[in-house]
Amino acid sequence: MMKNISIIGGGFSAWLIAAIFSKKRFSVNIFEGKSKNFGSQQIAPNGWLALNQIIDINNIKSSFEPLNAIHIKRINSEEILELLSNYELINNVEAYGSISRENLIKVLKNKALSNKNIKIFESTIDHIIPNELNKELVDSEGRVFKTDFVIGADGVDGVSRRFVVGSNKNINFKKIFRSVSVDNNPYNLTKRVLQILFHSQGYFVIYPTIIKNKKATNYIFVPSNNNFLPPQITSKSLLYLIPQNLNWITNFVPHDMNEKTSIFKKDVFLFGEAAFPTLPHLAQGGNQILEDAVFLKNFLENNDNLNEMVRTFIQKRTLKRNLISKKSEIVGQALNSQKLTKHIRDLLIQSKGKDMIDNIINQVWAS
Repeated sequence: MMKNISIIGGGFSAWLIAAIFSKKRFSVNIFEGKSKNFGSQQIAPNGWLALNQIIDINNIKSSFEPLNAIHIKRINSEEILELLSNYELINNVEAYGSISRENLIKVLKNKALSNKNIKIFESTIDHIIPNELNKELVDSEGRVFKTDFVIGADGVDGVSRRFVVGSNKNINFKKIFRSVSVDNNPYNLTKRVLQILFHSQGYFVIYPTIIKNKKATNYIFVPSNNNFLPPQITSKSLLYLIPQNLNWITNFVPHDMNEKTSIFKKDVFLFGEAAFPTLPHLAQGGNQILEDAVFLKNFLENNDNLNEMVRTFIQKRTLKRNLISKKSEIVGQALNSQKLTKHIRDLLIQSKGKDMIDNIINQVWAS
């Protein structure tokens, strides 16, 4: 009998896993709610390799903005940019860049919906009720759906993670700010370059992208502590790169590394950020999710046993995920160094920046 899979979530992770399960031998319901997909996703070479195994990569090339270099700078007390290091991505130009999450989801959605056994419900799931034979999902309209297996791809605050992991009340969260500008000035100043800018209150990551077929610039600000907001820039020259009219959106990412207890409970399997909340310091959140999806895709080629799929995934992917999380945490501490360690960091980047970047990305971008 055909197994019924229910996917909770409507973002990148949800439609990615829907594309993986878009096989005739599965009946899939996806509860996408009113998901808002903001900004862009960096695609690193390991993510590009994974994505190429899931979709026809030609479908996103027109909306893919390549990145040819990484520039690390600091904003001094007079709001003047000082170059610390630049790194040319000679060997990875074709496989490193950015794409808007909206465009990426559109392509994944088309891939998933090529299977007529997928149904979309524009509602959110409020409750997961485990029964002996199956699970019951209660949506925001009070409807009850029976399912054999649940994939929770509704993020760190979703009902799926609460069901599997429990309450988030005692978890520490890292505050991250994101924004997008469609002004020409910042795009022209950062075209084909990812810029990391150190500030006394944290650091910026700025890179070009394409949003709704328009040239745009994606911004991330990671404060050194959660009390800081994105700084107000006053220098006329720096305002060309970081405009004052940016509309910052706040995200919270769990960063207590000891909190990872489980990603599976009573036939509810967490996927994406719901399973592995990832700090942004290595820009590997989405890329690791793509690798997760390829792992599941390869398993499902020859085996339909979903419980065995989960066991294999936990055994063979959790170690890599934990290593990436730890490296991201260490890199984040370095990027947000303050006082004396900030000066040591800057001196090291000035003298050995290219070697340091090369060492980091070669380890992380290895598939």
